[in-house]
Amino acid sequence: MRYFCLAAEMQHFTKAADRLGVAQPFLTKVIKQIEEEVGGELFEKNGRGVKLNACGEVFYKYAKRTLADIDRLYSEMDYVFERKERRITLLCNTEACFPRLTGAFQKVDAGYALTILHKSKDEMVQALVRGDAQFALCCPPIEADESLNIETQEIFYEIGCALLPPGHRLIGKEYVTLDELRGEPLITMPPKSGMRYKLDPVFDKYDFHPEIVLETNDINIAIEAVNSGWGYAFLTTLIVDDHPEIRDRVVQLEVPEVKGIFGLSYNTLFENERNFSDFKAFIVQFLNDLKRRLYGSGEQ
Repeated sequence: MRYFCLAAEMQHFTKAADRLGVAQPFLTKVIKQIEEEVGGELFEKNGRGVKLNACGEVFYKYAKRTLADIDRLYSEMDYVFERKERRITLLCNTEACFPRLTGAFQKVDAGYALTILHKSKDEMVQALVRGDAQFALCCPPIEADESLNIETQEIFYEIGCALLPPGHRLIGKEYVTLDELRGEPLITMPPKSGMRYKLDPVFDKYDFHPEIVLETNDINIAIEAVNSGWGYAFLTTLIVDDHPEIRDRVVQLEVPEVKGIFGLSYNTLFENERNFSDFKAFIVQFLNDLKRRLYGSGEQ
């Protein structure tokens, strides 16, 4: 069933076989055995790949539920036997809250390990569907999709600002416009990161084409580049709060679209797992507390 589900999700037998580490003919044989057992074909050709037919969609739906039950069984037995292999995987497309999140989690006697990985939005969706991760924290939020067993809760937001290099002419202003930053070198996150998902449409809307001199997901590298005079950087209120030494060179942006909404997405098939419910309660509480710290009531 795992082989079948992965082939259905990747829509390609050869790619699924490569991911599984088996030969493509072997995977095809497994699929054929399943089809013989249920009494009909489950896939149809789709160009060079395959896709589920109507019967395959039904089999896939119940196969995913069955596999989730099996995973839940193993997870529960790990808990009973006090094994330490239990793990929750959280995917993010921003690193802004990583230090606080890991610090808060370290203080919790969770009884399981936490893995945090940086992924693009599309990679998050694929991982949630396949069951490779239980949670994703994404900006903009991943769309909820009942057919893919994905639920999303809008849970956090950040407001954009600009960090200026030492001695910059705009230091001391309360607000700056994009026009005032035209033609200046920019340090920013790579494409498909949470910040760029928000910034790129804003750039297009205002016909703003910055000279990007450095792209990095490492906040410390970005700040050091600005400190060294490479250019300015777009940051968020959370990053600035983590680095009080740069506050005197931070200015707000006079652009209403620079508020980024974060969604916590998860695969509903895991909802009844012990570790799942524990971590969901932890991260919801953590982000709500963080909103209150940054914005008072948490609403803005």
